[in-house]
Amino acid sequence: NVVDPDEQIEKYGADATRLFILFASPPEKDLDWSDQAAEGSFRFLNRVWRMVYNILPDIQRVPVGTFDNALLPKASKNLRRMTHKTIKRVTEDIDGRFHFNTAISAVMELVNAIYAFELPEETDADRDTAVRVLREAVEAIVRLLTPFVPHITEELWDVLGHTTSLFSEKWLRHDPEAAKSEE
Repeated sequence: NVVDPDEQIEKYGADATRLFILFASPPEKDLDWSDQAAEGSFRFLNRVWRMVYNILPDIQRVPVGTFDNALLPKASKNLRRMTHKTIKRVTEDIDGRFHFNTAISAVMELVNAIYAFELPEETDADRDTAVRVLREAVEAIVRLLTPFVPHITEELWDVLGHTTSLFSEKWLRHDPEAAKSEE
């Protein structure tokens, strides 16, 4: 079916339209336009935007830092594991395989994990570590989405306190130790 991209960009924005196109079908297959799916991409990007702004007060003053995976509390270790598995998967899906749809799906799963992640109370000794792990995950999402939705991610990168463009940043590398499953 023929759909005018200008109409879709006007309705959903360039990033949401681009995300839908890349997510809906592998490059070697034809794309069947679906207004519901395009709307879903738009809602996903809004969800990412809200996530960053909701978490921002907690994470804006802490650096990502380094971690000793063995010392992380279970919830933080699980989020960090998922972050690094996602980095690995997205990198593999983009680099050479061009499986943009599965790369985007992996980022969506990480967004869901962040929404499910509960920070410890302010008085909990593990809170600082959990906040740094959360910041690492949020920044990973923004960076991993950059090839697909460059406009919104550049804005979010700035909101996260970075003064350089995302496009001058090196691609993320996963930490094999952090990505390792416990079983």
